Amino acid sequence: MELPELLDSYRKHLQALNRAPKTIRQYVQWVERFFDFAETIGVKSPADVAGAHLLAYQKHLANLINRNGRIHSIKVQNNHMIGIVMFLRYLCAEGILAHNPAQHVQYARVPERLPRDILSTAEIKKILRQPDVQTVMGYRDRTILEVFYSTGIRRQELLNLTMGDVNLESGLLTVREGKGGKDRVVPLGRIAGKYIETYVNGIRPTLAQIRTLDNQEKALFLSLRGRPLSKNALAERIDVYRRKANIPHPVSPHTFRHSCATHMIRNRANIRHVQEMLGHVNLNTTQQYLHLTITDLKEAHHRFHPREKDK
Repeated sequence: MELPELLDSYRKHLQALNRAPKTIRQYVQWVERFFDFAETIGVKSPADVAGAHLLAYQKHLANLINRNGRIHSIKVQNNHMIGIVMFLRYLCAEGILAHNPAQHVQYARVPERLPRDILSTAEIKKILRQPDVQTVMGYRDRTILEVFYSTGIRRQELLNLTMGDVNLESGLLTVREGKGGKDRVVPLGRIAGKYIETYVNGIRPTLAQIRTLDNQEKALFLSLRGRPLSKNALAERIDVYRRKANIPHPVSPHTFRHSCATHMIRNRANIRHVQEMLGHVNLNTTQQYLHLTITDLKEAHHRFHPREKDK
């Protein structure tokens, strides 16, 4: 079979494994990029792939400049390699390849870096105050910021929220098709809940009426045209409020996620609870926030280090 046929078969295999559509597209794209590169070094088909070609591709990824003008992170480089390794493993399992040329692939060590975009509680309060809640769009934006900080949900998870996902009586949000296609329920804080309640009852109906063609729109957060809010529009609004708050470093939806987790752990939240709230499969992912509580560490050092008691 030719590569397009093999990729189509692989795509169906991933669908059978219930992989998320976005994940499937990404895996297939990684394979296509490898074979675009491999063709330049004489590889015509998967049967021609050898360990040396995979090593050459790994070196190529390590020096590849992305569209932002920077070299891809180690994690991204490894993800590209995982994509082709999984594809070759699949071909072996199907009997299309006699042996797996990727069996000895070694992934680059990922450096343990701490999130750098943590906002202080003072900065959070400052940016939350920037939307003009006397206007329709300002109230919507304040509600969005409150929800981000209260729940720590991801950008796409917020954009995916529908009216039916909000339970104000119980103070819960149902997050559908989160990372990895997983659903979860997260607590909605008291203040964020009040903002959502006012938004749902008084603000959203105004936005929904603007779109006369379809008044059955289920998305929770709507644009000025009454359509579901886009990720670009969301990013632009957050940057507007960052600038108004005079915060010098970039702020994104993930900034609120990192800040939410850090502040909760700093206030003695159980790390397992934070893990469940953020939707982390691996506890190690959540544990990165333990390293950010330097304030507590400094206090402990001051209280318990013998030298701190000397004058």
